[in-house]
Amino acid sequence: MENNKIWRLVPVLWILFQSAVFGQDHRFMVFFQDKDNSFSIENPAEFLSQRAIDRRARQNIQITVEDLPVNSDYLASLESLNVLVQYPTKWLNGALIQTDSSKLADIEALPFVTSIELVAAGPLKSVNRNAYKVKNGTENGRIQSTEVQNHLLGIDVMQQDGNTGQELLIGVFDGGFMGVDQIPAFSHLFQNNQVVMVYDFVGKSPNIYRYADHGTKVLSLIAADDPGMFSGSAVDADFILCVTEDVSGENRVEEYNWLFAAELADSAGVDIITTSLGYHLFDDPRMDYQLQDMDGVTAAISKAAGKAATKGIVLVISAGNEGNSSWKTITAPADVEEAITVGAIDEDTVKASFSSTGPTADGRIKPDVVALGARTAVINRNGNVVFNNGTSFAAPQIAGLAAGVWQSNPEYNYLEVLEAIRQAGHLSQEANNQLGYGLPHYAAARKLVLTIDDPPEDERFLKLYPNPVENRLYLLSETPISSLTLFIHNIQGQKYLENQLNNIPALSEQAIELPLLPGGIYIVTALTEDTADSYRLIKQ
Repeated sequence: MENNKIWRLVPVLWILFQSAVFGQDHRFMVFFQDKDNSFSIENPAEFLSQRAIDRRARQNIQITVEDLPVNSDYLASLESLNVLVQYPTKWLNGALIQTDSSKLADIEALPFVTSIELVAAGPLKSVNRNAYKVKNGTENGRIQSTEVQNHLLGIDVMQQDGNTGQELLIGVFDGGFMGVDQIPAFSHLFQNNQVVMVYDFVGKSPNIYRYADHGTKVLSLIAADDPGMFSGSAVDADFILCVTEDVSGENRVEEYNWLFAAELADSAGVDIITTSLGYHLFDDPRMDYQLQDMDGVTAAISKAAGKAATKGIVLVISAGNEGNSSWKTITAPADVEEAITVGAIDEDTVKASFSSTGPTADGRIKPDVVALGARTAVINRNGNVVFNNGTSFAAPQIAGLAAGVWQSNPEYNYLEVLEAIRQAGHLSQEANNQLGYGLPHYAAARKLVLTIDDPPEDERFLKLYPNPVENRLYLLSETPISSLTLFIHNIQGQKYLENQLNNIPALSEQAIELPLLPGGIYIVTALTEDTADSYRLIKQ
């Protein structure tokens, strides 16, 4: 054990030696071996909001040890070494610290420490609020600047149906939200108390309205409302806004900032998180990721996003803008399996050349869907409507669509929201690594929703599990069945499977192998001589 710990420490020391930065504070992630503390999963209200507890309950998601806070005694032990503890992480069981490299050996010697990772050379920067003056907006060529992008996704139809994000909580993580607190198109958010939580994890401050306006532009696509001129997709949603990206440089610590923000948002009960950030190259090339790392589970931010998804949160992530570079493919966390990765198209639904492509390193299709990312109308820090390029501006449009789909179907779990959007894409039957499942449309998603009707659990004569399913589905009946015919159709009505089972004993598991069934939402129909039931099934 001790020898292993020494070997884990060597790369950290070598990096610091090579950089000749001994005697200066740096930022590290320290990871712990357990969570031996006073909290219990039997009392989740001690560490989760009621909204977070309810979100898990609605989706039958268990609260686990992973949700428990970090052991406070471990943090106190670090602080006793004159180490500055900045943020703990419960999902990865550790903490971000700032300390002189000379203390690393003492930290590594603590019995509960398993590893240390250098995430940024140098200390947290001292930051001051950027001073600027919001200018009046200017007229643009279109009568309504968001008309094209909203129409492509059916946001206009969604809003006519009354689905504008009410009762949903959306997290937006970015590099800065300059002007949001002053621009009239965002004023309803503050008048109606729709901004429920903000935090800057870069500057350790509640002031998010600084640094840059990339987050302003992203947020405008969901939340801005300027009648006759600009219409965000989910203007009545509530929002959690976090700064996780340090716009002055690129370091691994930003991935962990995203983790801390996701844990905060999860604890508050967030439903959807959208992020238009991506990582593969850093200021220190020794931190760089390789193409083989884009597998959804290697990059720190991908690990964090994967954890967030399992809590019942819909993740919407930009694919990246590497299409014209030597890298070409998606960046982390766009490689996460249980997330909607969004590529960019132009008004003619042609792939934008800059939009990153798939597959992931482990062969999965990415992006999942696309939206307008070439000349997308956004609002900048001065309140002006401008037209920008990037998958950064495609992703929040899909986040707004997800809000409308979920609002209209509150019984859905996060996987069903993801699959409804994928299956609503115009390429749902021929997905590829350029456009994914294609351009989704709200009307198509609504049609899919209306065709799915799960009977109540106590009215079913047959139990099907697990759901979602990977490769093997089990059937169980409380009474014997002489003959059963099982059909599996996709949402478009195409039959994928027909299976005849005879003389099924009571309480006897029957296995159905599904290795060749593509991922998606399916309707399972079970027929006996006198009974028929239908079930909604998600194939992962």
